[in-house]
Amino acid sequence: MGTPTGASSRGVPSKSIAVEPYPPIVPPLRPSHVCFRRRGRPPSVRIALEQELSRNVAEAVAELLQVLCCGEESAVFAFEWLSRHAALEEAAAACAARIAREEACHDELLGGARLALPTPRPDEALLDRLKGFYRALGTRDAFVHLTQIYALDSGVCIVLSALRGEGRPVGHNSTLTAILGRILHDEVGHVRDSGRIARELGPRRAGTEHVARTREGLADMIFQRADALETLEVDPDALRRTLLHVPAWRL
Repeated sequence: MGTPTGASSRGVPSKSIAVEPYPPIVPPLRPSHVCFRRRGRPPSVRIALEQELSRNVAEAVAELLQVLCCGEESAVFAFEWLSRHAALEEAAAACAARIAREEACHDELLGGARLALPTPRPDEALLDRLKGFYRALGTRDAFVHLTQIYALDSGVCIVLSALRGEGRPVGHNSTLTAILGRILHDEVGHVRDSGRIARELGPRRAGTEHVARTREGLADMIFQRADALETLEVDPDALRRTLLHVPAWRL
């Protein structure tokens, strides 16, 4: 083993090299997950916001990301499970596996954004509700699972579009706009793909009931952060009405 820099072979500090004090102990980072821990998940990417956010806007974004992160974490598991489902044809299973990878990327991007923002206020009741909501969506019926995913992903598209609206605080930050824009672009594709696979599985089944029930649950979760939405200049009541508007959805 080599001699540490700044010490002689006997362990005595060299007179010709200044000995730097030990660096301060850095406290551990906050957990990389919000609701569902993913084994093997890489550390969140480090993200620096191009423009500084005001304190109240930064806190509002951090609180809303709790809800969005929980959904992305759940989506990784959902699509990984679907990619192994016996009911899916090979092409559909490969599509589900690709979407799972994209959802994992979203999880890591949002995780990096969380690290650049203030730690949200503790709210174990909300986290318990979020976990309960996503766990309750679990089903062995791939058709039902896909219609629920369709409802969630299309709902997330509505939320992200509202947050990125012209003139709103998030839209003034190029970093957050880029992250949410990337996720929105992918989710639009996920809505299309989940609907297509569901049609292949149930060409004569109606999915409106599953979509409506799932959207109602998502709206309830988002509405828990109504104060954050108002800070970000998004009308919580209008957003809720939009989320609850579900046209007849028959495959």
